[in-house]
Amino acid sequence: MLKRVNLKIESVIDNLDPAGLTEGESERNVSESVGSLLISEENVRITYKEKTEGGESESEIICSGGGVTVRRRGAIESELYFKEGETHQSVYSVPPYKFDAEVKTRRVCIELSETGGRIDLFYNMKIGGAEKAARMKIWIS
Repeated sequence: MLKRVNLKIESVIDNLDPAGLTEGESERNVSESVGSLLISEENVRITYKEKTEGGESESEIICSGGGVTVRRRGAIESELYFKEGETHQSVYSVPPYKFDAEVKTRRVCIELSETGGRIDLFYNMKIGGAEKAARMKIWIS
């Protein structure tokens, strides 16, 4: 069943020093979008469009097997996979630049039903050589 939903996405990113401790100010971003929620036997799929400084991206969040894939196509090109305790390599592209990205997922919390819910991701990310601690919270209603 395909359902229209409202999304609120909050991301908080902290720079890490060589010892792995946070330093400097946090980068916080909150966005809201309208999208679609599709729950099937295989997965939960959320699709939406988001506007960024570089233009618009089509985004997709797929929850399956305890993991979460976040794909973006358009002004931002990326495919990041989050599964607790695992590390995944990817490429993060903001044309004309491409960066190697490494995501080490610390915790994944998925609470979804046909009426909505939330996804909470805690992870460390190395992008372009800089290591960051991050949290992404997604509310679906």
